Amino acid sequence: MKILVLNPSSKESKNVVRDLIYGCWCKGKRIGGATVPPLNLLYVATTIKEQGHDLKFIDAAAEQIPLENIKKIIKDFDVVVISTSTMSFNEDAGILKELKKSNPALITIIFGSHPTFMPEAALNNKAIDIIVRREPEFIIRDLIDRLDKKKDDWKKVKGIGYRQGKKIILNELYPFIKNLDKIPIPDRTILPKNIDYFNPIIKRIPYTTAMTGRGCPGKCTFCTVPSFYGGKNRYRSAKNVVEELEIIQDLGYKEVYFRDETFTAYRERNETICKEIIKRKMDLTWICNARVGMITKDMMKLMKKAGCHMIKFGVESGNQQILNNVKKGITVENTRLNFKWAHEVGIDTHAHTMLGSPGETKETIEQTIKFINEIDPTTATFAICTPYAGTPLFDDVIKKHKEIKDGSALNLASVHDTSFFNQYFTDLKPKELEEYLKKAYRSFYFRPTYMLKRLIKINNIDELKRITIAASNVFQFGMGQ
Repeated sequence: MKILVLNPSSKESKNVVRDLIYGCWCKGKRIGGATVPPLNLLYVATTIKEQGHDLKFIDAAAEQIPLENIKKIIKDFDVVVISTSTMSFNEDAGILKELKKSNPALITIIFGSHPTFMPEAALNNKAIDIIVRREPEFIIRDLIDRLDKKKDDWKKVKGIGYRQGKKIILNELYPFIKNLDKIPIPDRTILPKNIDYFNPIIKRIPYTTAMTGRGCPGKCTFCTVPSFYGGKNRYRSAKNVVEELEIIQDLGYKEVYFRDETFTAYRERNETICKEIIKRKMDLTWICNARVGMITKDMMKLMKKAGCHMIKFGVESGNQQILNNVKKGITVENTRLNFKWAHEVGIDTHAHTMLGSPGETKETIEQTIKFINEIDPTTATFAICTPYAGTPLFDDVIKKHKEIKDGSALNLASVHDTSFFNQYFTDLKPKELEEYLKKAYRSFYFRPTYMLKRLIKINNIDELKRITIAASNVFQFGMGQ
């Protein structure tokens, strides 16, 4: 069998950050035009490839390959695998429908948040043949092996769903992968050779992404991670991570963006990783995500010495009651302290912020905007809180508002920029919330003191180019263009 692992392009946005398996994808000018390698697709492709299958990997989003070109290519393949989320499902299913028109015998396999949380809804679409729920690597490996051998027992593979006549079959879930070291290190040589992924927060190009753990200690009601990973937190060994970093360095990459939900949750292991990076004199800089209250000033110092130049925090709100409403499990004071430490250590920071959370008012939004300016992150993103399938927030909304259905009416054209049922759990009308989103960007990025500070810190012409591109995108978004 010939297998195509495809990262499809979207007609709604040229840049969609589709690498997070549990959904919540970002896109467009709001994030400065950032692009990332599709890491979870890369994991799946590598796992299939290691089994000796005839595989091709196409990142059509990065290379901006139009659907018409993929429709010509697909005639030579037996199976296509894509990652999808609730916000991209309808468009992705439309793409698969077109591919099936070109190749009626094509088997379509999808994985990600939507098939995990809305399996029946996904399989009600005739363009979808097989869904994979939760972690896909070993499920798709077993599925492809059995499909390749033309055996009907592929229907017994755990973790999949399919149609049998008019009936939808959902198999027993595949167990979570206990030892993440057993997942093959992603083969980055199959990524497009002519593409350097762009990201305004990256200091050195080319850069790549990596995953060292799965899950998050948090129980935030707006986040799909706890449900997707069953409330479990697992991490790769320091030895395995350092082995991957050596490979990354040998491939010529200069920077790594760790995409773990909460990289700093694994303190002892991370100390070992940092010390090995220093000991081996690796020429790699890096970025990671942290949870407020789960990092110390001493750890920041060690991370900086090992090459970390930015820590990204989920700040969400500057109002304690709003944080409590979404069960964030952090305090405003802890956030203020963590950003103070970062400033003192000399590490850049990024603040992820949400507007329109349950209980939000005009006053709490104004408080959040003021708070973000006060803690003074290097960069910040603001998004509209969205009830995603697989979250307690979604479950609360659907109890009273069945019209939300499977949540897929929210698409890549509107996600994070547009109010989606927020009027049912806030005091804000949709247009008010959307205007506040733009105001938040203007209030943060359009400050003369901020602009001057960023210009002073530019070290080279490449960084100037990246910041100029990002600034242009954010400016256009903030001005509503």
